[in-house]
Amino acid sequence: MKKTGRVHRALKALPFLFSAFPLFFLPAVSQTLTVSTAPVRIERIIFRGNRTDEKLLRKHLPFSEGAPLGPSTLKDAQTGLWDMRQFKQVNVSSSALPGGNAEIDITVTDGWYLLPFPFLTGGSGGRRGGLILFARNIFRQAESVMASAFSSSAGSSAALSLQRERWSLSAAFRRRDLTEREYSDGAFSSGSGFGPPPDEREPSRYGIVAGSYRKTMDETAIAAGMPLTRGRGRRSGLSAVFGWERSELEYSVPSPGLPGDAGRRGQAYVSLSASGGPAGLFGGKTGGGGAGGAGAAEAVGAIFGFGLADMERRLAPLPAPSFASGSEFSYYRGAAWTGSDFSYGYLLARWNGTLTWGTHRSLSLRLAGGHGKDLPPGRLLATGRETSLSGNYAREFRGASSAGAGLTYSHPFRITRRGVWQGALFVEAARAWGGAASGTKTGAGASFWYRFWRFPLPIGFSCTYSFDDHDPQFSAALGGRF
Repeated sequence: MKKTGRVHRALKALPFLFSAFPLFFLPAVSQTLTVSTAPVRIERIIFRGNRTDEKLLRKHLPFSEGAPLGPSTLKDAQTGLWDMRQFKQVNVSSSALPGGNAEIDITVTDGWYLLPFPFLTGGSGGRRGGLILFARNIFRQAESVMASAFSSSAGSSAALSLQRERWSLSAAFRRRDLTEREYSDGAFSSGSGFGPPPDEREPSRYGIVAGSYRKTMDETAIAAGMPLTRGRGRRSGLSAVFGWERSELEYSVPSPGLPGDAGRRGQAYVSLSASGGPAGLFGGKTGGGGAGGAGAAEAVGAIFGFGLADMERRLAPLPAPSFASGSEFSYYRGAAWTGSDFSYGYLLARWNGTLTWGTHRSLSLRLAGGHGKDLPPGRLLATGRETSLSGNYAREFRGASSAGAGLTYSHPFRITRRGVWQGALFVEAARAWGGAASGTKTGAGASFWYRFWRFPLPIGFSCTYSFDDHDPQFSAALGGRF
């Protein structure tokens, strides 16, 4: 009976205990929840091993002191530093500090270099060669400096460019001396390359030559670029370039059939460009062109291991498809105040988008075009220059307006820690109209090259077949782009 009485008294006390529970325990519970959900903040950021100025490194971090430490904070910081293409190693870690906040420890390995590099190419357009001097990070600003000199049977050129982040300054001089032909169907010898025109050896295979003349061009160009907005994530960054170009054109044999534009052409221009999305890890131009720009200086640094900190990312398949795009709009004006004997203007626009997936395979679409008014004959918009064709072509069409499109598929056959064996297929078309004769250039081609990670300029060859000329063009490169 005593035991039964104790149980009865305990049961009578339960309502009181449950009613008092919130008064005794709720403050403690609330305090515990507040502590557990308080965000851990970044109290200190420490850099180790860097030659590059710390202020510049901080610009590439997605956070600063006082920001919360999230689940992707360390990975985002590592990616931001990888994309500088500056470091041999990048390690980002965090540790707890007294008081519950965190310290971010960033260890990078970088350096500087000054390197001369030979340049040699050959193919249907003839041989050309030269020397390029690359320098990077000498002044601790991740800056790139490139000086170059080239020579071929068609002329010579020299250039100097400097770039820090998205700020740039460049100057170039080029002299060309070549024979240009105009064909009965309105096409001209291709004039966009540095070497002699590919139709120089056997022009009759391309049709009836309606006119032929020797011309000499001395060209000077100065440009300065600057960032306007900084891109973040999917948001594009906007940049501007302001420049001035001057050319002196002479014909060696005056004739009534010559273009009537001998003299000076000076033009000022402004260009706005936007780019967004992740940068591609593998590059390769499928057609003609030359090595140049700060991007080449960054690539050469891979000889010393710079920019290879993300090797594991290069070797691993992409976790999900990614898309990158870029666009550019430029306006050129020639007048007396720019040092020109002719008054004219033209607008150019370009857009490209690249989808990358799986083992870094990619599909790229390029669109380009332009329109001009009162253009002199030598400044008409061409199917090669202004429409961004990738292939090498013996002839081009020119007009007051032009437009073109191209599709390229790139496939890495094998990716190892030593390098990548890669191929590309492309098909493209461009049309020029509004001149003496309209014309369409169509073609397709393939490129195959091998690029060592520590010798990033490709070794390979390219072939372009012109559907309208029924003509293949070949090019190969060692120590340069093709």
